[in-house]
Parts: sequence; structure tokens; C-alpha cells
Amino acid sequence: MDENLLASQIGQAKTAGYSDDEIINFLSRRDPRVQQAIGAGYKPSEIIGFLTQRSQAQAPVAAPAVPQIGVPRPIGVPEPARPAPAPSPGLMQQLIGEAEALGSLATAGTTGLVGGIQGGGRALVQEILSGQFGTQDAARRIEEAVTGGMRGMTYQPRTQVGQEVLQRVGGAMEMLPPALPIVGPAVVPGAAAARQVGAEAGAMARGRQALPMVERVEPTLAGVPTPAPVTAPSMVMRAEQPPVAPPTAAVGRGSAGAAGVPVEMERRAIAASMPVPFTGQAGLTKGQASRDFAQLQFEKESAKLADMGAPLRERGQQQTATFIQNFDALIDLPQPISREKRGIGILVDKALVDKAEVKRTDIRKAYREAERAGEMRDPVELNPLAATLTELDRFEGVAKNIPAVRREAQRLGAISVDEAGNLQPGRLSIADSETLRQFVNEATDWTDRREALFGRKINASIDAATEGKGGELYKKARKLRADFASEFENVGLTSKLLGTKRGTDERQIAFEDVFDKVIVLSPVDEMNKLRRTLLTAGPDGKQAWSDLKAKGIEYIKDASFSPSQRDAAGNPLLSPDKLQKVVRSLDDSGKLESLYGKKQAQTLRDLADLATVIYTAPPGAINTSNTASAILNAIDTAGTFMATGVPAPARAVLAEAAQYLKDRKLKARIKDALREPTQE
Repeated sequence: MDENLLASQIGQAKTAGYSDDEIINFLSRRDPRVQQAIGAGYKPSEIIGFLTQRSQAQAPVAAPAVPQIGVPRPIGVPEPARPAPAPSPGLMQQLIGEAEALGSLATAGTTGLVGGIQGGGRALVQEILSGQFGTQDAARRIEEAVTGGMRGMTYQPRTQVGQEVLQRVGGAMEMLPPALPIVGPAVVPGAAAARQVGAEAGAMARGRQALPMVERVEPTLAGVPTPAPVTAPSMVMRAEQPPVAPPTAAVGRGSAGAAGVPVEMERRAIAASMPVPFTGQAGLTKGQASRDFAQLQFEKESAKLADMGAPLRERGQQQTATFIQNFDALIDLPQPISREKRGIGILVDKALVDKAEVKRTDIRKAYREAERAGEMRDPVELNPLAATLTELDRFEGVAKNIPAVRREAQRLGAISVDEAGNLQPGRLSIADSETLRQFVNEATDWTDRREALFGRKINASIDAATEGKGGELYKKARKLRADFASEFENVGLTSKLLGTKRGTDERQIAFEDVFDKVIVLSPVDEMNKLRRTLLTAGPDGKQAWSDLKAKGIEYIKDASFSPSQRDAAGNPLLSPDKLQKVVRSLDDSGKLESLYGKKQAQTLRDLADLATVIYTAPPGAINTSNTASAILNAIDTAGTFMATGVPAPARAVLAEAAQYLKDRKLKARIKDALREPTQE
């Protein structure tokens, strides 16, 4: 940097009220000698004095005053003290700082923009008139004029909190181009001005902090290596910082290894194995696959940006659409299928009734054959029945089937009452015993737990009395009847589906409620018994079970999506918590595998885990206030509005500058986040 120009800048900064710390930290970003002197431990006042004297004398400083490479600190020169960490600002300080930052951004995009254009315009004219336009020195002077004009008409935060807030926003402005031909960064509407202001504020804030030590080098004008530029951290680029280990979502049941790469690969493999793969435009992003805190933070924050975040938002919309397609693909069932609850209930009822009637017909036929063969004429002593009815006598007031059965048994002669009122067993033929047993079934409300219990006890006593009696045809008939009772009468769910309310023709379970009773509310063992009944009930039964399974997928889907909330593509929003909850509920009850088998059940578990991977992030990775992205979008809008009020010659420059507002570096990083590992 030119010595006289440097001295002039220092003088202007002092006149403007900047402290030595602020001046040195500003210059350290432009002149490597300043960085080296800071690293050598010199105070800001010593460096400023050294630079000022050098520019006045136009000669090198005497050797003793020049720090040399490898020479230790002179005896008596203390190490620079590092200040204690500043306390966290209070709520009021934070609010004041944010207000100052917003004021700086507002003036940077208005008066600062005008000042930058005016300063750059004057410098441009001067360079053209002097014939120096087009040289590097002329470009530098124009840039400095733009910066000076912009800073002179932009409010500068005076509190440290305000400077730090503006620095963070300025870091986010790294997405804007660093400079444009001829005029420089200040012509970019609003946003570039804010970037420059943020950089200035960053220098001021850093001037109040201790800087790391660097190796002493000789601060000469010639041969000094230029250090690599340091980019201020952006609010959406904190992924470059070492992350705190975040909680890892499910999807990926193997070992993560040293760097977590196997887990990332496994998540991508599982996503690609779904019925409708999460690949291509629906593939996992880099952050979703790795669950890296900083990468997820970058993706979630970048998605909030108006235009730059569009690819990330579109990826999320495509992933939601793919979830919906996966649920639809899981319904791979015979056609046609019923997706409406009442239709499902009607088909289930028809299948059960038809099968039960077929079984009853077979039973009646078997008993008629046994009776024609004379195998049901043998008398039997009904001692077990008399003992059972005596035991149940005390329950006559709470179970209606007990007194009814007692009266019918007396009428048939199966029991009698002596003078003391005690029940005595009688003798009946096997045929009459079966008639009594049939009456017990008709008199018992098998959906009432108490009546069903007593009915089974009475029938068991009749079976005990007829055990071993009759011939083979009778035994076959009895076996068919026992199987029927086990399948249709002794299963609460099935008996309720077939039963009616006492004294009416109204169904105990309405057709509309059949799905909920079978899939959602019933115990898994009763559901499995009904499954076996339906699958052996012919085409209607198989179709009914397929419809129940299909409705189960829809039940999971409907419980997970919110039809009242939709994304920009019109897809209902998916709640990963609700999806996990409904899948886990069916899984814990054992119904998930009973309904869908091991393979499809695992697919549903993986979908639930993928939803957690795609739609959630570790705590702290998402800025729910949206303040930063809202400021960026507001600056962009304000800059566009300001362009209409700029004189015609500058509007062309502003129009050209608008094409560079979306920084290629951020675009490249977003593109990298969306790229699958196999893509070039």
C-alpha cells in the first residue's frame, strides 16, 4: 500500500473518531505488515506511530525498531495481555444492539448506497480525466472512494453488541459478490452495502478482543507474503465450525465407525430401497444423510433464503411427495379394493356370515347322518349338568341365560327338582342332549362376557355327559360343532361382528366401525383368529382381509399427514413424530408384522425413521425466529426498490450488479448438499 495514502487514511480515521484499535484492525485486513506487527506484540499506538513516521520520512525505520524473524521479544517487553471474556449481554443490550444493526443496514441500503455511488462517480470522473482509468491504481482509488462515501453516510453501531450483530449479518452477506468492475461493491443494491458495513463492524468488534500471536516477520514493503483472506463466518455457514456431537436419528442400524461414513451410506441405501426410492430429486441431502449438526444448520437456514434457498425447498417438497407415493405403493393388493370404511365392514360381514352358514350346514348334515345311522339314540346320564346348574344357581339374577337353560333342561327331563328343592340328574338320548346344547347357544349372548362364561360351562357339562357315546358319525358331527364354536362363538371379536344387540336386529358393531374394532382396538390374538377365518372364507374373505390391510396403510398415512397444512407444491405436511407414534403403536402390540409380514413391517419402520432424518434436526440447528433470513430478504427487496430512484446512468450498473447477488460460492455449497455421492 502507498505510504502517503496509508498515512492519509490513518489521519482521516482519527478525525472521524475511530480509536487506535479500530484503525489497526481495519488496516490489518488490507496490509500484511499490520498483521505481522500485531502478531509481534506491538501495541496499536506503536504501530500507528511507526507507520506514520515511515510515511513522513519515506525511509525504512532503523534496524533496532524493526522486528526480525526468529528474534525473541526484547527483554523488558511484556507479552500482550489477553482480556478476560466479556460477559454475555443482557436482554436490553441485545435489543439495543439489534436495533443499531438494523439502523446500519437501513442506512447502508439508502444513504450509504447514495454516498457510495456519489464517491465512486466522482473518483471515476477524475480517473478518466487524468487518463489513469483502467489501471490497478485507479481501480483501487475508485474502490476506496466508494467505501469512504458509503461509510460517511452510513450509521455505525457504537455498542459492542450492535457491532457483533452487524458482523454476523455481514458474514451472511458473503453470498454477495466482493466487487464489481468500475464502481465497486457499493453499487450492489442494499445488500452489498450491508456487507461492507458488516465487515467494518466486524473490524470494530474484533478490535476489542485479543488477537492470536503470529510469528514475527520483518514489515518491509517488498517481499512480504500476502496472507490468505479470512472470511467472516456466515449465519448459514456455521457448518465449517467443529460441531458438537448431535443425537443421531434412527435409520442406520450399523456401526458408525470413526467418521460416521458407514451410517451415512446406510441411510442412503435404506432410502434407495424404499418401494418408491428416495433418490435423484428426492434423495437425501448431505446433512440429512450425515446428521452433521453444522451441515444441517447450513441447509435449514439456507432454505429460508428467498431465491437461493429454492433448490433446498424443492428437494423437501419432492421428498414429501415421495413419502405419499410410498404409502400408496405399499397398497399392492388385488383389485378392486374398498377404501371406504362402511364398504370394508360390509365385505367382512358377508365373508363371515357366508362361512358360518357353510359350517352350520355341514354340522346339520353330519348330525342327520349320525341320527339316521341310529348313533344318537343311546341314553346318557346328565349328572355333570345338574352339578353345574346347582353351582350357577346363585348367578340367576345377573345372567339371563342361566334360568332359561334351567327351565328348558327341566322340560326335556335332563334335570328334576326333589322335595328339598335340589336338582337331580335325568336321562336323555344323545339327540335330546344335542337339542339342549343348541338351546344353550341360542339363549346365550356370546358378546356378554358373563353370559358367555356361563354358557361355555353349561355346554362343557353336556359334552362331558356325552363324551365317548355314539358311533363314529356322531363323533365327527361333534368335532365339527366344537370347531365352529372355537372359531365363531368363543372369539369375542368374531362373535361381536356376527352378533346383534339383545332384543333387536341392530348389529353389535356397525359396518363403519369394523376397521377400528379389528385393526386398532382388538387384541392381536383375536385379530389373528379373525385373519385365519377370513383367509379361509373364499375370495370374499381374502378380499376383506386385503381391504383391512390397505385401510391400515391409509390409517398410518392419515395419522401422519396434516391435510390442513400444505407446502408450496400442495402436498400435505408430514409429521415425523406422529408417523413414529402410529408405527410404534402397531409394532408394540405385535400387529405390524401380523398385518404386513416382516419385510413390509420393516419398510414401514424405515419410512418412519426416514421421516425423522428428513424433517428434523438436532436442537439448535434451526433458527426458529427467522430473523437473519428475514433481514437478508428485506435487504434484497429494499435494494431493488432503491434502484428505481437512482439516476439513469447508475441504473444500468445496478441492473448488472443484480445478476451477481446470488454468490456462486453459496450456490456451489447448496448444490453440493443436494448432490448424491455417485453424482459427478
